[in-house]
Amino acid sequence: MRTYESVIVIDSLLKSEEIDAIVEKVERIIKNNGGEILEVDRWGKKRLAYEIKKRQYGYYVDFIFKSPGNLVYILEREYNLDENILRFLTVHLNKRALQYKEQQKAQMSKAKPSAAVDETQKAPVESKETGDQPAQEEKESAEVVVETAEDAVESSEQEKSDA
Repeated sequence: MRTYESVIVIDSLLKSEEIDAIVEKVERIIKNNGGEILEVDRWGKKRLAYEIKKRQYGYYVDFIFKSPGNLVYILEREYNLDENILRFLTVHLNKRALQYKEQQKAQMSKAKPSAAVDETQKAPVESKETGDQPAQEEKESAEVVVETAEDAVESSEQEKSDA
């Protein structure tokens, strides 16, 4: 059995009960065809990069599961038949991807307790005389970027007035 990740985008105009029904339907399909669901992650309603079926928003759900290879075909066929699923993508997760996901989870669990630390509890950073020079150089380079952006705007305005 291989590990797969399937992300689906559901029409965000549906009621929460209808979205839950679609998620449960996908879970049933995976379980009834010999798969094992490892994780279901509901990302929620997000803005789409471009309109799909005249929709600007979609409800994202991420499934991570173990299954035989033929289940992917069955699952994607069901995705195609359901008109409320706007887009989907199913990929096979190799060992590196699984290790990366495990590291992400470990970092997230470690980050939660440390997030409570106030800014006042952090140690102050000491500045040396040589340490101020790079900061000054960064300011100067930022000013140069701003000047060039202003020059670009002025030149485009001049081109418009010349035409």
